[in-house]
Amino acid sequence: MRVDRLVLEDFRNYEREEIDLSGGLNLVVGRNAQGKTNLLEAIYCIGGFGSPRGPDAALVRNGADRALVHADVTRGERTVHVDLEHRPGRGVRALLNGTAVPGMRALRELTASVFFGPDELSLIKGSPEGRRRFLDELVVKLRPARDTIKREWDRVLKQRNALLRSAPRGGGPARSARETLVVWDEAFCNTGAELAAARLEVLAALTPYAAKRYEEIAGGGRLELSYQASWLGDVPTDAADVATLREALANALDEVRPRELERGMSLIGPQRDDVVVNLSSAGYAQSLLDARAYASQGDQRTCALALKLGEHDLLTDALDDHPILLLDDVFSELDPARRAWLADAIRGIGQSVVSSAEPGAAEAADAARVIRVEGGRVIPGVSDG
Repeated sequence: MRVDRLVLEDFRNYEREEIDLSGGLNLVVGRNAQGKTNLLEAIYCIGGFGSPRGPDAALVRNGADRALVHADVTRGERTVHVDLEHRPGRGVRALLNGTAVPGMRALRELTASVFFGPDELSLIKGSPEGRRRFLDELVVKLRPARDTIKREWDRVLKQRNALLRSAPRGGGPARSARETLVVWDEAFCNTGAELAAARLEVLAALTPYAAKRYEEIAGGGRLELSYQASWLGDVPTDAADVATLREALANALDEVRPRELERGMSLIGPQRDDVVVNLSSAGYAQSLLDARAYASQGDQRTCALALKLGEHDLLTDALDDHPILLLDDVFSELDPARRAWLADAIRGIGQSVVSSAEPGAAEAADAARVIRVEGGRVIPGVSDG
């Protein structure tokens, strides 16, 4: 899959620009704060997941009332023209070949992208929310039909929390509130178990790919990923099916319900789960430590890059096609050896778009196409590599 042509209108700092892309390695060069990242961000938005950097409202150029992204996307023998319109407060409108689609699922079935930027370090040392979002998006990228699981979970969680907030404190809920809570408890356990099962399945699939990439980038060592959920208790995650997870969640819910009624919120469930990232360096292969607390910033960055490249490898095998790889300013954060390794690794894996502010990056990358950006404009005259 690839994006052949991209047109941005009032998108971030782009008033209107048209970009032709190679099916191989595209290098976007320019000084900092010129719009390189914005170009990669627009490509990611075509996949139907919104911005990988923040709220979609920020995509609209100052002074404009909407941002537009137009693209010609090829997958297999099929080329589709995509139009996206972002309007603050009104969501996203998408058209495929001029026909409106009701949601983002059609975009997710058309194309998939993997985005890695400087802020992806938070995937390792940031809050659990970012790691949960990473897993939940990967669930949908692998099987777009599963996009309803997270939406249904969010709806159930919101309704259950609203009921807990409104329930009488002290002597327990009134009869009507208690009866309603039983209904939402059942939905909470059913949808929560489905979501947790999907996450566990994806995490098990991702781990060997990410571990292999970490060993390659770091020159040795080990990386392990595990799912952390207080409500699971002694349930082994590698053998837990939906029924087992549902039972475990229901049992845990019974134990914490008095505290939930007192505090007016759901205290356990997938909304509080996390992914633990353990790794060892090449010299200490037998000692696995929590990367959040014990790894250096360099090792954390290597670990985050391994997760993203592992995601790309997993999607490639599962979809029988290369997703689009988007690497934002990654070369500046790597030492020369790892920079050379990455440049070699991303050649021949389908379409990739890499941004860099580093002098000499064009020569080092040996890209199929070089795109120079200045002040939200694509500067003509830069020849292909």
